[in-house]
Amino acid sequence: MPTSTDPFARVAIWCFVLGGIFAVLGGLALAAPWVAATVIAVFCGVTLLAAGVSQLAMAIGTYTWRGFWIMLLCGGLSTLAGTGMLTLPEAGVEALVIFLGLLLSFEAAAKIAAAFAIRDGFPWGWLLLDGVITGLLGGILLTSSPAAAGVLLGIFVGINLLSSAATFLAMGMHLRRAGRMA
Repeated sequence: MPTSTDPFARVAIWCFVLGGIFAVLGGLALAAPWVAATVIAVFCGVTLLAAGVSQLAMAIGTYTWRGFWIMLLCGGLSTLAGTGMLTLPEAGVEALVIFLGLLLSFEAAAKIAAAFAIRDGFPWGWLLLDGVITGLLGGILLTSSPAAAGVLLGIFVGINLLSSAATFLAMGMHLRRAGRMA
């Protein structure tokens, strides 16, 4: 039985915890995709608004600073974007679909590259499958119609979370076995 100081056991436990959390969040997103998309848009809106107001406050507090105008411009743009996302959540969801499509595409490339880089002694097939699924989701989001954006955003975030959950659980099982062998 691995001890609590065994690094394999500690990482395996965290993999199981993250896998469980991702599985629950993925299931919730699939159960209510439009709600998941709206929550994501509102969260992004609040974050942009808070960042914008903070940058504006900094700009006002440092008006003699050389970067004052850039900070003022960036703060104003973030504030406008956050306000827009909170005022028009459907438009925010559509913008997020494009952003998420790009993000998933880059994430897929990283996962696929990592799968081929760590083939020896690691469940790389799960990572490869996760990368392929993530890439397909990103491609579909980038080519989807605006009318389907909200539902697709929620569904694809849910699928991505479930795919990542499976990968973390597989890594946890692999690390647990590796810890027993060590």
